[in-house]
Amino acid sequence: MDGILKFVKDNRLNSIILFAVYFVINLLFLTKYGIRQSFIPLSILVAVFAVGNAVMFFLGKWSGFKKIVSAKLVYILIGCIAVAYIAMCHVMKDPYKMNIDRWQTLEFSLEYWIKGKYIYDTPNFMGNLSSYLPGQLLISSIFYFLGNVGYLQVGAFLLFSYTICLEFKSNFIRFIAVLMLGVSLAYIYDVVCKSDFIASFIAVAAFMLLWHSRFKHDYFQKPLLLGVSIGILCLTRSVVIIPLIIFLLRPFLLTRWEKRIKFGISFLLTVGILLATVFLPAKSLDHLLHYNPLTLQGQSNKYVMLFFIVLAIISSLYAKRIEMVFYFSAYITFLVMVSFVTEKYLILGFSFQSNFFSTTYLAACLPFCIIGYCYTKRKESDAIDQPQ
Repeated sequence: MDGILKFVKDNRLNSIILFAVYFVINLLFLTKYGIRQSFIPLSILVAVFAVGNAVMFFLGKWSGFKKIVSAKLVYILIGCIAVAYIAMCHVMKDPYKMNIDRWQTLEFSLEYWIKGKYIYDTPNFMGNLSSYLPGQLLISSIFYFLGNVGYLQVGAFLLFSYTICLEFKSNFIRFIAVLMLGVSLAYIYDVVCKSDFIASFIAVAAFMLLWHSRFKHDYFQKPLLLGVSIGILCLTRSVVIIPLIIFLLRPFLLTRWEKRIKFGISFLLTVGILLATVFLPAKSLDHLLHYNPLTLQGQSNKYVMLFFIVLAIISSLYAKRIEMVFYFSAYITFLVMVSFVTEKYLILGFSFQSNFFSTTYLAACLPFCIIGYCYTKRKESDAIDQPQ
């Protein structure tokens, strides 16, 4: 473990690896969809993409750029990207003609959930079943009532930008973080397809930053509110338990018993109520066991998942600073998804055109990766500013 800690504490190495993970995730999206068009050769797309990312990575070396980045420029960037995202939410004029079903699955799942119908046994127009957990439905319902579930990604982007501006005082770091998410091909894909996937992990990462900012000396100052919040977040995507364990386990073990009990009660009540809203409409117990989100969601082998949960527990005990929480969260979440993708390839085969879809799951670590990268930039800046 000492070797792992030494690696995690190596700021320069973390900076390179976190950006490399960000680069690889988006490169896979470019490769996946670039091969489906014939207007621009894929080699040219990859070359332009690589140069653009190299420029973004080395922007911090240009002191002149840091000087011209102001708070106003950051807010203009946020506004421009938000407007572009809103426009992208309306790109699909006839989505039924596209081989994409995420938007419709979320829409009918929300409609069924709001009306008290069972959602996990109804196929969408492509024949796939819904696997949405109630926490994600609760968050997404806000944008459903606004008239477009795609606005969820716009809201998630604005939430991410707000938490970044709250946590980091350097306008350069704010600019880089917003730019990295804003031009991310993985996130743009989610915006166009009205998918909630990355938004779930943005919600968790943003909560971690907000809660740390407000209660950095004691995360359990408001155990009832924390229990409700974690209960909702845990029921967005099953994999979010990895960063939440890393974030909260150590503070949980250090806090007083009465706070643990209050947290536990509010957490269990929240989870129980939310699960009841989706499970009670089931026709029978057998029907529930056959059609439920944990069965339908793409899950890694249970022993592999157990290994990563144990790894998250161990990491939490050593993650004494918030930046280490995000480093561990980025790496372990990425490795969880790599194991899932590898498992799918072993089962379905390595046909590039047919099975390259599963690499989209790697984007789960994107919010933690970007925030972790921002912490490395802040450390670099602090080291430069310190008197010699």
